[in-house]
Amino acid sequence: MTAARLARSVPVIQTMCSPLCRSYTTNTKPLANTLTLIPGGTRGIGLATAKLFARQGSRIVILARDHHRIQHVLQKELDPYVSSFPPASSSSSNSNSNHQSHNQTQDQGHLGFQCDVSNQEAVDQVIKDVTKVGSIDYLITSAGIARDSLLIAHNPQDMENVINTNLMGTMWINKAVAKGMIRRKKGAIINISSVVGIHGNIGQTVYSASKAAIIGFSKSLSKELGSRGVTVNVIAPGYIDTDMTAGVSEERRKDIIARTSLGRFGQPEDVAEAALFLAQSKFITGQVLKVDGGLIL
Repeated sequence: MTAARLARSVPVIQTMCSPLCRSYTTNTKPLANTLTLIPGGTRGIGLATAKLFARQGSRIVILARDHHRIQHVLQKELDPYVSSFPPASSSSSNSNSNHQSHNQTQDQGHLGFQCDVSNQEAVDQVIKDVTKVGSIDYLITSAGIARDSLLIAHNPQDMENVINTNLMGTMWINKAVAKGMIRRKKGAIINISSVVGIHGNIGQTVYSASKAAIIGFSKSLSKELGSRGVTVNVIAPGYIDTDMTAGVSEERRKDIIARTSLGRFGQPEDVAEAALFLAQSKFITGQVLKVDGGLIL
């Protein structure tokens, strides 16, 4: 399994204070000089979070399986947001020789790596590559899949894929990233679960199990890392307008909205704002923040 580095060079004149240079030296945004890692950062909640954190001055590193989608996000979605870091130097862009390196898609200091989070070896390697660029301050784990079915009809391979991506992927990433945060005695981890992991839902037994497990995992991890200055929290979104909910029928959608106090589906930006709040909160850990508009299940 490869963990391919994607980086597009951005020319910077070191001897002059160009507009790009000035953005590095005068950036006073709240997340200036920080690095945020977002598995699943090319779509939906992950993409909205990447854009919001970038606007606040953080350098973004996204992980995803789709090489072309990573390129699109770096070049089109994050391009307007210049990070507080200069582009990575060639010395910091060398990946392990066993992994294909692409040095042409770095964007204003933001980076992307091709990685299947369900593969521990790939995760460990990509975290090594990321930490060559900088220490990870914030981790938001938004990578996830859904394969809905009644349990008695569920395809065994789909069941394994959901657990491996949603739960094991979250655990592998947390494990790899936590080591650096422990050494530095600071950091914030925000794991994305779901209200389905709290309440359950017909046709989502396996998905619900994976999301419920993330909550228990995160609460336990918060106790392990608290003494090291690292916070671990969970966001449990309700029904959010993303690719994952695009297949919801109009009738079902109306029913959900009728049972939501705010009378609408949430937007990815609603969840991103919650992630930003938790990332900046120094005395909140081990908590589950529901972002569901007052949904009654």
